[in-house]
This record gives sequence, C-alpha cells and structure tokens, in this order.
Amino acid sequence: MSDIAIAARLNQMPIGSLHRKVTAIVGVSLFFELFDVYLAGVLGSVLGKQFHVSSAILPLLLGSAFLGMFLGAIFLNGLADKIGRRKALMFVLSVYSIFTFIGAFSPNVGFLIVFRFLAGLGIGGLPPLTDTYLSELLPSENRGRMMAWAYTLQFCSTPVEGFLARTVVLTHH
Repeated sequence: MSDIAIAARLNQMPIGSLHRKVTAIVGVSLFFELFDVYLAGVLGSVLGKQFHVSSAILPLLLGSAFLGMFLGAIFLNGLADKIGRRKALMFVLSVYSIFTFIGAFSPNVGFLIVFRFLAGLGIGGLPPLTDTYLSELLPSENRGRMMAWAYTLQFCSTPVEGFLARTVVLTHH
C-alpha cells in the first residue's frame, strides 16, 4: 500500500478512543513541559532564599534546563525518523522523567545542574515531536480541534503552577 493510500485511509477514519487517548497523553506530556519551563521562576525565589543557592550559581542552575531544551529540540527530533514517532516520544518522556526524578535527590547544586540539563534534553525534544505525531495520527478533519485540546491541557499548567508557587513561596518564608 502506498504512503498516499495510507494517509488517505487515516484521514477517513472517525475519531476513536485511541485518538482521544493519544491526544490526552500528549496533552499531559505538554502540561509537564510547560510546567517545567515556568518552574524556573518559582525555583529562583525559593532556591536562592531557602536553600542558600548563591546568586552566582542560580543562573547556571536555572539556565541548565533551557540549554538542555535547546539541544534536545535540535538533536532529538531526528530520532523520530529513525526509530518511529511513538518510540521517540516514549524516549524523550523517559529522559525527562528519569532525570527529573533523579534530580530531586541531588546531593548538591552541581548534580542538580547536571540533572536539570539532562531532563531539559527530553523536554526540548517533546513539542516538535508531539506536533508531528498528532498531525500524522489524527484525521485531517478533526486534527485542529484535537491538537487544540492537547494544547489546552498544556496551558492548564500555567494557573496550576501559579497556585503551587504561591503555596511553596508562602510556606518557605
């Protein structure tokens, strides 16, 4: 079967539970991606005061994840063409999750900088990969609406983080 015939068949399919599940998984993944991006603002105030991270080290700590995101966006997206969209999506989510979890147990700021950078690689690889994955999986008639739902879930992270930041900052003063 040719690629054109496969694409035509995918575009004729009705939206089903698989489409909804994948859209929800992508949306929740993007939720944590944006949550992590905004985390720098919360961490800046809490880490500096409560954990006595010096003003010389704080930019390195906060910037390490962004450097990882930049490099992850550039280098990890080619992976999807080699191993497939789904496997690449699972890989970048695993990189992000594993190094974020390990980072929570960092014995010092140096280790946290390294783990935030490594987690950033996974975060950076996520947005372009999710767009490609959804655009190839969802029927064209419903693609925009379903992708909008995924991004709506992503943007829900902003108020959630705001409320959590208020709680964390207030309890650490």
